[in-house]
Amino acid sequence: MKVHKTYTPVADFIEDYLESKPVRAHMPGHKGIDPTHQHEAIYAHDLTEITGADSLYEAEGILLQSEEIATALFDSYHTYYAAGGSSQCIKTMCALACAYHYQSHTNRPLILAGRNAHKTFIHAAELLKFDIKWLNGLDHDSLCECKITPNALKETLSTLETRPCALYLTSPDYLGNILDIQSLAKICHQHHILLLVDNAHGAYLKFMNAPFMHPLDAGADLACDSAHKTLPALTGAAYLHISKQAPQMLLQLSSRVRDDSVMFGSTSPSYLIMESMDKVNKWLITHPDAYKQFALKVNTLKQEIKSLGFHLRESEPLKITISVPHQGASLMQALTALHIECEYADPDFVVMMLSPLNSDDDLWRIKRAFTLLSHDEKYLQNKEESFKTDLPEVKYQPYELLFALEEEVTVDDKCIGRICVRCHIGCPPAILPIVPGEVINAQTIAILKKYGISTIHVLKER
Repeated sequence: MKVHKTYTPVADFIEDYLESKPVRAHMPGHKGIDPTHQHEAIYAHDLTEITGADSLYEAEGILLQSEEIATALFDSYHTYYAAGGSSQCIKTMCALACAYHYQSHTNRPLILAGRNAHKTFIHAAELLKFDIKWLNGLDHDSLCECKITPNALKETLSTLETRPCALYLTSPDYLGNILDIQSLAKICHQHHILLLVDNAHGAYLKFMNAPFMHPLDAGADLACDSAHKTLPALTGAAYLHISKQAPQMLLQLSSRVRDDSVMFGSTSPSYLIMESMDKVNKWLITHPDAYKQFALKVNTLKQEIKSLGFHLRESEPLKITISVPHQGASLMQALTALHIECEYADPDFVVMMLSPLNSDDDLWRIKRAFTLLSHDEKYLQNKEESFKTDLPEVKYQPYELLFALEEEVTVDDKCIGRICVRCHIGCPPAILPIVPGEVINAQTIAILKKYGISTIHVLKER
């Protein structure tokens, strides 16, 4: 194979391999041939850990080279690839936080977390057996929000008997809210607490050419990005970043990242996904202003939609969040009928996610759709209702009920007082209205019904 000095060592290797026309006496079974002969290029590029292709969890060749390019782009201590999405990276972040805790403590780790955490964080707690203390934010209008302020964090820390090993936050959230990570990071570090940020929706923030937008720049010790959500990568592509400013002990523990990561992902990560991440590096290098310039176009579109009478939430630069109380599903259906496929809708909000790969014609079509829909008065109402609720009583930590005897019951007033074991909600938003181990109350019933959840698994009564 030729030695390339380019920004795409993985893609170059695969192209060289294809040019050599080898006998594929290795996995996968399709041998580079689409059995329907419709997508030959995809199958041809789908490799495994053959000679020279490196291995993600033992990376020392082309995959390590590609990661090093990403590391330079994100200005991290190291940026690790994952082909199992942010879900894999979130679990790995939590494993690192637990390992960090056990370097100097023998008690069970406690992680303080914003209540709008993705359900993968709950799965991490179940698997790694750490305790969770939930932070509730200011008044909010959605399950997706948890607006944690520096003062709220200070107040919570002052009341805790056990110091948490980490604070886990989601920023940006599904509606586009960005927390004051810089101020929250300072408080964490004053209390010798790690800051972990689920930045799945914000990989592109690093390339907005604005200070402190990406969590790493704002002081997070660990951050995960979903590359596929906002960068031109294939679905499943994700990064785990370790900050250069992280505590020395955490930097030393980075040697275990790959061993931790493989516990939560396939030992055969997709080379199609990793090749796409490799190509993203080159695209970002050759298009340094793409996100900043496109954000200007999106801002213009936002103002045009507002001028039609729609109510938009303040949000991250490339997300458009329309507030339509009780009309979210209806608006999304109306947009779909006009061939505008949105990212997410709940009863009160519709969310669109855009990137520089959207064309000017795409933006024009979105504007045209909202122009047509602006004649329907129900989409122009903005009577938002506060979603502020008290956190349910905690009887157990999630890991204590992982294999508990359970029964599925209908969501109604008869559930009040029962203990949640499992609650299913799809992705998006994959944020649980009630967490395993919590006691169902009247507020819980109302929230479950609001999000269309009709049954729930509760602890079986003996």
